[in-house]
Amino acid sequence: MSPSRWSSRSGLSMAFLLLPALALMLGVAPRVQAQCLSAINPVGGSSNLLVLEKNTLRVISFYRYHYGNRYFEGSNPSDYDVISRAGYNYAGLILAYGLTRGITLENEQGYFINKTQHYRGTSDFLRGNGFASTVFSLRGSILKNDIDRFFISGSAGARIPYTREKQVKNGTVLPIELQPSYGAFGGVLQLYVVKEYTETGTRYFFTGRMESSLENRYDERQGNALFTSLFWSKHLMFPWLKGDWTSIVQLRSEIRGKDRTPLGVKASSGSYLFFLSPQLNSYIREKWNVSVILDIPLYQYFHGTQLATRYGISVNLARDFSL
Repeated sequence: MSPSRWSSRSGLSMAFLLLPALALMLGVAPRVQAQCLSAINPVGGSSNLLVLEKNTLRVISFYRYHYGNRYFEGSNPSDYDVISRAGYNYAGLILAYGLTRGITLENEQGYFINKTQHYRGTSDFLRGNGFASTVFSLRGSILKNDIDRFFISGSAGARIPYTREKQVKNGTVLPIELQPSYGAFGGVLQLYVVKEYTETGTRYFFTGRMESSLENRYDERQGNALFTSLFWSKHLMFPWLKGDWTSIVQLRSEIRGKDRTPLGVKASSGSYLFFLSPQLNSYIREKWNVSVILDIPLYQYFHGTQLATRYGISVNLARDFSL
């Protein structure tokens, strides 16, 4: 039996274990906190979605900025204008290490340099900062078909807060939108599908990420969040273009359920967001991957009245080290 066929058969049994777990989280866990500005954007590139070779260390660092200056009710702009504008600066780090040929250990770290809300008609603003929750996960190969260039991998992990206390600035407890973390433990499941066409330099990949949370110590609870992305990647081959360049187009959806507090369900929480995210990637000296991503909202629907995203921009830097 060939290695690719063996990987496909044994991996399929793992898929049957992982996919019901995703469905279970969708169906029975409570629903999610609605964040006014999105902080999720998967790192594109097929190499970032699959397991690593044994004893390989991958380091991915990134910076994100998101900005919003208008409220929505449902899918329509709202006249509510207490906050004139809001945004955040976020720096992140993803470390991955190949434990075996089929298992990769991953850790996600992030720090909000600032999360700021400016109030209309005054110079007043509120600002939070600090570490987001860290995520430890194991990624495994579910299906590997080198002949047809078709791959599936999945991961499961735990989200751990750095602190369970709410942040206080100038004697004021910051609202949840400005807290760097919800302060609750949770779980994260992810699924990755990659299809490559080597003759044309084209790739398609799909990512799905499910997050679920326990209650924090203030009896507040996030529910489920489901993030899905479909990527189309094309290696740029023009005689006038120097270097190794790839263009990536991403369609992303973010589904967030409603928050729960000790008083019940929070009315202005939960959303359905869809983004178009073009990306340009350069592979420098066969060592460094550098990419720039622009987030453009295509459709935004909010329960109640919430601040919507106007745009976002990200810069990623990645490199593999053989140990």
